[in-house]
Amino acid sequence: MSFSFASVILSYFLIAGGTWGAILLAARFGINSEYLGYLILAAGGFLGGMVAARASKGSTILEPAIGGGLLLVSLILVGVVASGQSASVMLVPEGMKAIGLTAGASAAGGIAGAFVAEKLFGHVEAGSGGWFLYTALTGFGVGVVGTILGAAFGGGSTAAMMGLLAVCSLFAGLAAGASATRRILGVTFLGTAIGLFGFFFLAIYLFLALFGTMAAERGGPTGVAAIPAEIYAGLAIIAGGAGIVALIGAAIGWGTWGKSGAAK
Repeated sequence: MSFSFASVILSYFLIAGGTWGAILLAARFGINSEYLGYLILAAGGFLGGMVAARASKGSTILEPAIGGGLLLVSLILVGVVASGQSASVMLVPEGMKAIGLTAGASAAGGIAGAFVAEKLFGHVEAGSGGWFLYTALTGFGVGVVGTILGAAFGGGSTAAMMGLLAVCSLFAGLAAGASATRRILGVTFLGTAIGLFGFFFLAIYLFLALFGTMAAERGGPTGVAAIPAEIYAGLAIIAGGAGIVALIGAAIGWGTWGKSGAAK
């Protein structure tokens, strides 16, 4: 099958989503071992790579491999930028160890997952249910990438993070629409919205779980009960907006590339 750049973009977000989903779950269950953490990162990347291979319109291995490599490079670059130092200063063992191992575990797991999925399943056309799962994990990855980029380049600005989430949602939607063999507009909206909502919910829940002891000592609510209703409403608005942007991207991707590719 021919090379698909759209599948590279989709793989980038899918591997990011799988990796950081594993990170959040590991943190929730109190896994503090450094090297066990890297194994969990690789496992999350592996899951994302398997899903990326299923969603790939091209060779199923090459595109996820490139997507994992781009994730590796972008995480290292974000680490350099966020450090406020030059790359030459960062390229020392103390400065690069965590960034390099984190990015490397994620990318290697993603590539391995794509390879295993190719060998086990080959190329299988996905239906609407499959694309819902793909876009949900992609939406989770959009939350990951948009938040990381917003923190690194936006200086903590909410507007910058919202803008980057919108850009990531648009690219994710374009990639999904161009990669699918059928129109998946509604599926893209729903999957992206649920995936992004899930990312922020897990992140907030993890934060509250980490500081739940302090709240319990003061006699306040803990866990999910500590999340105000306004937070849920705000997350729903953000997720819905991202879903709409992704839907627009999917419509453009399908009309420009997906429809003609599906007809061949």
